[in-house]
Formats: sequence, structure tokens, C-alpha cells
Amino acid sequence: MLSFQSIAQLMYFVQLLHSSEELLNNFHKKWFFRKLTFKFFLSFEIAHNIFWGLVIFIPTFPFRFPLLGLFILLMFANGIEHVVWYMWEKKYVPGLLTAPIHIIIFIILYNVCKSFYVYFENSYIRKSLRVELIFIYV
Repeated sequence: MLSFQSIAQLMYFVQLLHSSEELLNNFHKKWFFRKLTFKFFLSFEIAHNIFWGLVIFIPTFPFRFPLLGLFILLMFANGIEHVVWYMWEKKYVPGLLTAPIHIIIFIILYNVCKSFYVYFENSYIRKSLRVELIFIYV
């Protein structure tokens, strides 16, 4: 069974591939929002991936569970952003190959959580437990 933790770990490994794809394809020069220097973008990617790696792989990290949820939402939003950017440009944009994987993983997590919710709802357990279900299976 997939857990919240395993989804976050899977998304982290996809994010490492995603960062590599962006670095190899000059994302820093092509980003629609702002052009960046390679040094700045590389520094950001290193800091970003180290921080999220610590959150995901250190069980005692402060505020770990809310941060795991934030990470999953950020990766989903990042995947959507790349797909929308591609539709706007109508050509390959750096990060496009790995971005849909973030979206697919998020949809899997959503369906797993939804099935837990339906199970517990049918068992006459309060609806307020819906959010807590994510943390039970870590």
C-alpha cells in the first residue's frame, strides 16, 4: 500500500530528475517569469533539494507532516506550471519531460486518500478525520 511518506519519497526522486532536466536544458535562460544566472539557479536547486531531502528522510524533522504535504502540493503545482508553459510556447520547455510524472503521482495520492475517505465515511466515522487519514498510513 502506498503511504504519504512513500509518495513524498517518490516525488523527491522525480524532483531530482526534474532538476537535472532543467539544469541540462538551460531553464535559467528560458523561464518565462525571469531570466536567472546559472550560478543562482544551480544554488537554488541544490538548496531546494537538500532542504526537501532532509524533510523527507529525517523522521524527527520539525513540522515534518505539514511540510511533506506542502512539498507534494508544490511538486504538483510545478508539474502543472510546466504543462501550461508548454501549451503557451507550443514547443518543448525545460522540465517538461518529468513534470507530468509529478501530476500522475499526485493523482495517485489523491485517489488513495479518496478511497480511505470513502471507506471511513461508510463506516460512519466523522468527516473531520479525512485530513488525519493521510497521517495514519505514514
